[in-house]
Amino acid sequence: MSYIKSSEKYPNVYHKILKNGDYVYSITYREGDKKRWVKIGKKSEGINVSFANQQRIDILNKLKFGNDAPIVKYKQKSDISLAEIVQTYKNSKELTPKTKQQLDFAVSTAIDITGKSRLKEFTDDDINQIKNTLKDNGKAPKTINNFIGKISTLFNFAIDRGDFKEVNPCKKIGKIKHDNTRERYLTTDEVDILKEAIKDKPTLLLFVELSLSTGARLETITSIRKKDISLITQTITLQNHKTNRTYKGFIADSLLPLVQERLKTLKSPNDLLINITSKNIQKQLQPRLNKLFNDGLDVRDAKNRVVIHSLRHTFASHLAIKGIPIFTIMKLLDHKDIKDTLRYAKLAPDNGLEAVKRLWQ
Repeated sequence: MSYIKSSEKYPNVYHKILKNGDYVYSITYREGDKKRWVKIGKKSEGINVSFANQQRIDILNKLKFGNDAPIVKYKQKSDISLAEIVQTYKNSKELTPKTKQQLDFAVSTAIDITGKSRLKEFTDDDINQIKNTLKDNGKAPKTINNFIGKISTLFNFAIDRGDFKEVNPCKKIGKIKHDNTRERYLTTDEVDILKEAIKDKPTLLLFVELSLSTGARLETITSIRKKDISLITQTITLQNHKTNRTYKGFIADSLLPLVQERLKTLKSPNDLLINITSKNIQKQLQPRLNKLFNDGLDVRDAKNRVVIHSLRHTFASHLAIKGIPIFTIMKLLDHKDIKDTLRYAKLAPDNGLEAVKRLWQ
């Protein structure tokens, strides 16, 4: 069934009835000479006609006034939904696409687990239920803490706006403690084993070599374009999607021939160096890592399992083992806080052992 007009009062709001009886709302507006069509959300997520219309007003105000656009508060403050708050939050903040996606996922997952959609319905027990469900599903402590943190941010945002008068139900939920003292990384022999196992998969091999040469995250590597490569200086401009900034990585000698060969096949400066998505890299590479290094390990054993992110730890760990200064490693990883890098300091050869041995001589 096609979209139909939702009401005479809001002529630019439309809805479509899904097979399960749910409604999905969309809006239209004009931006210059182009007519835009934007999906707002489903009725089951707490979206209604008036909210969809308000989203349209906020978009038009932002087009007209820029970031100084007035944000209109909703009348039914005590009955506002989590879906409404996340939409308003995204419209009022400068967020990366990945952060927006994570917020949407957090909201939809919270609704799916608890069966609740209105802020006033959520209690401490519901947030605990979300935490325990994610834990039972094998999610890492850090992932769960970040998830609850995003839900908490939305509640605080609603409280600051005056849309929610109660106490943030996430406030009393303690974080799950996690120990990062034994980060798993590959030895030199294990690196050779991995490269041998994927030598007939040029894209995976290029990805692994890029990871071990730059220490960049999965999404960073899959967003490298031809224009980001400089063979003269053997550098790569990398995009940190967590902080939305760029930094420099370097092309190791072992990586150089692979990059040169790949660049020959690219025409446009905007062509991607890795021609498959992050999701496909994960789908193809993780099973190989499991077979090679994770046999017999529990899926929740985050300390000892080798995952794609372990390549980043391998890069940093071997730099530390070779005596590279911790501040240099921090710069190469593009860490904002030296505390994130200090976990590798224990691997440095100058760890105090020789000084202690000579202490009483």
